[in-house]
Amino acid sequence: MKSKITFSILAAVVVVAGFLIVSAPAFAHHGTGISYDLTKLVTVKGVITDFSFLNPHSQLYWDAKDEKGNIVHWSAEMNSPGNMERAGYSRKKMLGLMKPGAEVTVSGFQSRAGTPVVVFSKAVFANGEEFQSVGGPGKIE
Repeated sequence: MKSKITFSILAAVVVVAGFLIVSAPAFAHHGTGISYDLTKLVTVKGVITDFSFLNPHSQLYWDAKDEKGNIVHWSAEMNSPGNMERAGYSRKKMLGLMKPGAEVTVSGFQSRAGTPVVVFSKAVFANGEEFQSVGGPGKIE
């Protein structure tokens, strides 16, 4: 009888430990507040160089000039393609919107490391068209 109880307790411990091990990456992945300063919204004007509509996060790349006139290569982490598609922004639509060579003003929360990287919040194009973050990181409520 005692061995059945010991086995049951051991089995329960193994199941709980297994669950914790499997679920740990889900908690570790979403560190937006750790990687980005969510109190420091920056706005940078430049020209789009590339856009990547790939998992786990879409990426926008653009070049801007600093105060000395030097080119700075910026990037913005955006939401996942799946979330964008559910919000009505297909791959085709996003690639048409984020065209290399287009002038853009990007707002986002800057990297805590001080690098030219932001978590995306909003883009305003030369024609006045805007694209706002779709849920998740960078969305200003």
